[in-house]
Parts: sequence; structure tokens; C-alpha cells
Amino acid sequence: MELRGRQARTTVCGLGDGVGVIAANRRVVLLEYVSVADRIAVFGVRADWEQPQVVVLDVDRLDLSLFVAANFDSHRSVRDLADMPELWHAYDLLVQPLASWSDPGDIICLVPYGPLHSLPLHALRVGEAYLIERNPVTYVPSVSALQHSLTARPGAALEAPRRTAFFGDSQRNLPHAAAEAAMLGDLFGVEAYLGEKVTRQSVGQALATVDVVHIAGHARFDPVDPLESGLQLAGGDVLTASDIFGMPRVQASLVTLSGCETGVSHYQPGDELIGLTRAFLYARAASVLVSLWSVADDSTSFFMRRFYEHLMHTPGVAKVDALQAAILDTMEVPTWRSLHHWAPFVMVGDWR
Repeated sequence: MELRGRQARTTVCGLGDGVGVIAANRRVVLLEYVSVADRIAVFGVRADWEQPQVVVLDVDRLDLSLFVAANFDSHRSVRDLADMPELWHAYDLLVQPLASWSDPGDIICLVPYGPLHSLPLHALRVGEAYLIERNPVTYVPSVSALQHSLTARPGAALEAPRRTAFFGDSQRNLPHAAAEAAMLGDLFGVEAYLGEKVTRQSVGQALATVDVVHIAGHARFDPVDPLESGLQLAGGDVLTASDIFGMPRVQASLVTLSGCETGVSHYQPGDELIGLTRAFLYARAASVLVSLWSVADDSTSFFMRRFYEHLMHTPGVAKVDALQAAILDTMEVPTWRSLHHWAPFVMVGDWR
């Protein structure tokens, strides 16, 4: 633990001053989860701490992996889990250190480990409240990915997005995806790209030139060669993770992948999104908004509209604050109070 603690200080405390500057008057608390023997440990970092805080949690690593496999293998199993809150909240331990490490309103940056990538950690409770009710939350695949994001995009604060592009239903078989893209296009006063207009050229040009790119449609996951996983475009074309890694630079401060969890019963949910997310972050997209499992069309559409409305109409709002507000709006609808409806939406990368 001592060696790992020194490594953590080297990697994450070097981030401390930068986090403090970027957040201005907002405190950022970073939690990194690691494996320690058969348990999970969590390192906590704040810019005003001299060294990381470390807690070894009473969470068995194998039990956690089995829990994820049993309850997050499809959106149906997640829906079933939502009806058994005592089973889910047995893992509140994963975020309990935040009760003493943070205050309500602090930005929480989570660095998951292994199976934790599939869990909506923001839907666990700190005290009596869900973490997302208490704090805005963002995720990063690794500390190095966060360092890359913050240094590559020092001016990544989105403010009110001025240049946007919305894509939907590239295969002409997802009418709700087309409706979502068209609705958001109307909200921003731009025409959405639908069906045969969702091409490699149009998506690539948008990624290189606009502030916000929203893609609603199918994703394809290749378990043999994850770099061949990607977003399905018109005409059977696929924008792969390998293609995205090879892009010279993604200009977009925010890339949203909506409704991309098709076929989740055949593999661990989130796998293809983790791969695509890493690719977009590597190509210097500041943030990626994804969902960990498929959600009903009506609640997804409501969430997305509220998220973008908060971005548009709240002066100086950070993306992670708009995300929190949209999730809370969704939770307030009585028929969507279940975590199945509001918990899958996660921001990965720069929170600004």
C-alpha cells in the first residue's frame, strides 16, 4: 500500500494544482479505485491536501465482479435490480468516503477500476441521498486520461454552445433516434442530419469544426478486435474506434452518444462505449456523454432535452452541472424515479 500510495501521489497529486486552477471557486475531489489483494481500495485527492487519503473498502473483488455480471448484463437485469434497492445499496460503501472527503456541491471525479466501469456509482448513496443528488459527478477511464484531457484542452469550458450538429437514425430503423436528433436540432435552430445524411464525411466534419456533436443510433461492438467497434453510419459504413484514434483532432468540447447500447445481452454493457469514449478522448474531445444501458425512448428524450436546455440557458454552467440538473429533473417524474431511467447517463472526461 505504501508503494501504491507514492505512485498515486505522483500521478494524481501532480494534478492537484491544475484542478484547483481549473475549478476556480469549485472544489474537485478525485476518487481512484484500485485492486488490493481481494479487496477494493479508494484513493482520494484534493488540491488542498498534502497527500492522498486511502481507504481499503470491505468490498470483495470477486463478489463485486459476480454482482456486475448478474445485474448489469442487460437493461432488463438493471430494471430488475432497480426493484431490489437493498441489493444495490449494499455497495454504497464504494462512495462512503465522500461523506468526509467532500461537501455537497463539490465536483466529484471518479476513476473506476475493472468491473466498476459498468456501475453507475453516482446512483449509490452518501448518507440518505444519492451521490448525484449531493454532487455533480464525472468519470474518467484513468488519471492519465484526465491529465491528457485537461492539458490538451485548457479552454474546454463549453459556455453556451454556438456550433452544434445532431445526427440520428443512420439505418432508417430507429424512428425515436431520428425524432431525438430532430428535436434537439429544433432546440438549437439547426437542421439535424438523418438517415443517409449520417455519413463518414458529415460526422467527421462536425467532429472537427463544432462545439457539440450528438449522435443517436446504433453502435457495433467487436469482442475480437475492440478497435473495430464503432458507430453505424449510413449505407452500412462504420466509424470505428480505430478511425477515431487516427483523427488529427476532434474540435468538439462535447460528444454525446445516445441510444448506442444495442445487443448488450451479448457482452458486458458499456464495453463498446468505454472503447469509443477512450478513442474520442484520445482524439481530444473534451467530454463524452454516454449511457451505460438502453433506456426507454420517452425518458431518454426528456433527459437529453433538459440537459441541452440547461447548457443553453444557465449562464456559466459546467457540463457536469447540466448533467446533474437533467438527471434530477428526470428523477422528479414519478414514473421515472427508478434508477433504471436516470442512472445510466454519465459524463466522461473534462467536467467544465
